[in-house]
Amino acid sequence: MKKRKIALAACITGAIALTACNDDGNADNDSGEEIANIDGTSLTEEALTNELKNEFGPQLFNQMIQDTILRQQAEELDIGEEEVDSELEDMREQMGVEDDEQLLEMLQMQLQIPVDSIDELKEDFLLPQVVIQELSTAEVDITEEDKEDYYEENEEALTEVEVRHILVEDEETAEEVLSELEDGTSFEDAVEEYSQDTASVPEGGNVGSFPQEGHQMDENFAEAAFELDVGEISDPVESQMGYHIIEVLDRNETYEELEEEIESSLTQEQSKSPEEVVQELMENADIEITDSNYEDWLEEPGAMAM
Repeated sequence: MKKRKIALAACITGAIALTACNDDGNADNDSGEEIANIDGTSLTEEALTNELKNEFGPQLFNQMIQDTILRQQAEELDIGEEEVDSELEDMREQMGVEDDEQLLEMLQMQLQIPVDSIDELKEDFLLPQVVIQELSTAEVDITEEDKEDYYEENEEALTEVEVRHILVEDEETAEEVLSELEDGTSFEDAVEEYSQDTASVPEGGNVGSFPQEGHQMDENFAEAAFELDVGEISDPVESQMGYHIIEVLDRNETYEELEEEIESSLTQEQSKSPEEVVQELMENADIEITDSNYEDWLEEPGAMAM
């Protein structure tokens, strides 16, 4: 959702900026200065900017209105540098990068988001995101009783285990690894020597925590993990990726252990969607189109894309 917004905005912002640059402060400038000649056919700056305006103008027009409203809301909510920096740190953690240079490179190369600086990222992407998050949860009201009821109704599904594993290609190798563990080889050493899960090897085979329901793990893997006690090591478990030796490192199943996850789930259930937030802001904003040429460009709030 946001990636598309930034990519589009960056592209068409450049287009409108080009138009403004061509005007040189003179709205009547229609000189049609040539910028290219193709086998005798002239391509003018005016033709280029008109094409860009016709192609992207309405989208950018509505996006600029939306962004203006969100920035006004940031001021009203007194959202400052601290909140935006916290969002930036969350983004670094989610994307598994340690510094700003790596983050920008990943955004530009892998996600095709054309942000050139952290300041631009914070201003054009993270600030509006913080505004929407705050407004989406503004009316959320979760009581202790709500959380306790939710726990009682979903106790089994909420239970989480933290596990590490060793992934090998066949059952024979898995049995060999299990035998070495029983003879005293440390799990970390066995991970280093045998595991084919390269993503988890640096973490000693740790793949993190996941709930009993709603997880993304292989079903055979998950079922075996939830049958183990903390510190217990499984027999070889077959999955689509091969054979696993699994050890449960921790289990969260009490209300106290799961309270944070419960509150997060209830908050998500009660929150407004980003689309609802923006639609309400647009409906409540006093938007006056002062140039009749642009009256048809303004979209109805419900039709605006995020």
